[in-house]
Amino acid sequence: MFRFHGMNYDTGIKREWLVANGLGGYASSTVIASNSRKYHGLLVAALNPPVRRTVLFSSIDETLCIDDEVFDFSVHKYPETVHPEGFKHLKFFEMDMFPCFVYEACGITIKKTVFMEHEKNAVFVEYDILNPEKICGEFMLRPLVTHRDFHSNMRRQQVSFDCDFINDVCSVTDGSEHVLSLAGDTTRFVKSENWYYNMEYDCERLRGLDYQEDVYSPGYFIDCFKENKSLCIAAACQSHGYNETALSDVVLNWKHVKDTELDRRKKLVERAGYTNSFVNMLVTAADSFIVSHDKYKSIIAGYHWFSDWGRDAMISISGLTLATHRFDDTQNILRLFADHTRDGLIPNNFTEMGKSKYNSADAPLWFIHACYKYLECTADVAFIKKHLWHTIQSIISYYRSGTDHVYSDTDGLIVSGAQMTWMDAKFDDWIATPRAGKACEINALWYNALKIAEHMADRFGEDSARYMELSLLVKNSYKKFWNQSLQCLFDVLAENADDSIRPNQIFAVALPFRVVSDKHAKKIIETVERRLLTPFGLRSLSSNNPCYKKNYCGDARSRDASYHQGTVWPWLLGAFITAYLNIHGQNEQSLKYVRKLLLPLTQHLSAAGLGSISEVFDADQPHRPGGCISQAWNVAEMLRLVNEYRGVFEQDSL
Repeated sequence: MFRFHGMNYDTGIKREWLVANGLGGYASSTVIASNSRKYHGLLVAALNPPVRRTVLFSSIDETLCIDDEVFDFSVHKYPETVHPEGFKHLKFFEMDMFPCFVYEACGITIKKTVFMEHEKNAVFVEYDILNPEKICGEFMLRPLVTHRDFHSNMRRQQVSFDCDFINDVCSVTDGSEHVLSLAGDTTRFVKSENWYYNMEYDCERLRGLDYQEDVYSPGYFIDCFKENKSLCIAAACQSHGYNETALSDVVLNWKHVKDTELDRRKKLVERAGYTNSFVNMLVTAADSFIVSHDKYKSIIAGYHWFSDWGRDAMISISGLTLATHRFDDTQNILRLFADHTRDGLIPNNFTEMGKSKYNSADAPLWFIHACYKYLECTADVAFIKKHLWHTIQSIISYYRSGTDHVYSDTDGLIVSGAQMTWMDAKFDDWIATPRAGKACEINALWYNALKIAEHMADRFGEDSARYMELSLLVKNSYKKFWNQSLQCLFDVLAENADDSIRPNQIFAVALPFRVVSDKHAKKIIETVERRLLTPFGLRSLSSNNPCYKKNYCGDARSRDASYHQGTVWPWLLGAFITAYLNIHGQNEQSLKYVRKLLLPLTQHLSAAGLGSISEVFDADQPHRPGGCISQAWNVAEMLRLVNEYRGVFEQDSL
């Protein structure tokens, strides 16, 4: 559990919370309930799960009126001012399963809790009077509404709202498919339309994006707490949520909804089987990334703005689903991407409109790796053979013969285009980190894919000779990557070999089938450790390179320029630790070292996106977090380490 006291505006907006609903939608804000991003909102609904995220219910203004005194609990940023300053009444914020805000005014203590119903575009805001004997006034709750794509902002002149009140439910429409329904269990609704102009989102300003918007309110709910110690406001949309009639019934039964979701989350933790609080936080975070996608499941790459990405999903499977014993979800995720395979490629990502993009040379190879990890974990040969073996064979066949911007050269090594690896930042037509040619990690993955296919063919009683022969050619050709002068691997082999020291080479040592010798593996680890290792992961480029960027900040072009040019990536720490233990063994000295490596990330769980791990960190100290507040493969790699090295990690020491 996290608890924070005595916050002002500047300290309060640095920590954020998020509650996901299993559809790609979520509720999220800061610990002082002030939206600092356009992505924040109490109901950000996925209208076509897990995409088309739409901010419908932005926030709620709470006002406690006692005699002639008025106490506002909300916090909004306007040009050059913050108003109201509700954080002054915030006694503390805490988060266990759900975010809770405890306010105190005039001797009255009110606890607010935000939760969502699983696989429903519906949010519930509960208020409890902790000392009901002292209540002697009115409590007004004014919902603030925006109907917009979560990448954009809203202005009054762009939208016209209609507000109807039927069967104790307030319905807000904007003339499109967007219908937001609001209801209270004991409150009465008062129609009182209002607009709030020029609200500002500080994070968007720092990112060089549009950071102002206008917000609409249809009215307010009011309650005197005369007969009840608690009340609840519910909001939902009709798409994968509730219509007006259904919501009026559901809000009366909100305690059951809350208990059901609490029970679901507790069972996920129990199923995972860990006892350490740090690990269980990650188990809960893992659940937020697993979402519905058509008839299957998928993995959101990161919150707030990423959709489901093939590469990220395949890398994350080992930690998010296998380490938490969610084997049915693993099957569904693998089948989703197998069903969307085209010419040997799986989708790099699905856009907000649900379309597939196929610009990744490593995602299909990570898919084969994920199939192997599933087989290794479950021994479920039948599932692999029935549902995935054909896709694995197809990927290898297309890579050998050639597909979109990917082909096998005469030496067996894979050649791919400039923007086909995970270092794929692009601004307009400018590729920030072009890596056309034979990338070291792509070919380490390619070697592993061939060895995995050989292993599976043997398990299925099929001919494995062609995979074995090609893997021998690839392993022999991989020696070309060795950079004798720097004692590590070239990053990319092309007309001129790229001697940039990057973390990609660590996969040559970390993957299940090692493609380099023990001697070279030790040198790779030494170089990566000396030049790239930080407390929060591996730098994407060594600091002595002229292209090195020490900070990840600024507008979109500036951020893309530094994204893979020094910026630290936590997920790579998992590969480094696995590589280190592969070479140095799981002895007490190695164990002590690895525990030390993990400690900063455990402390980070309370620093930015609560209970999760930020996408990236600045390359230079103090390694400020950036990007998404909660990144799937970062959480996944920590869980994978704990799961795969249970005999090494004493969980109480993490």
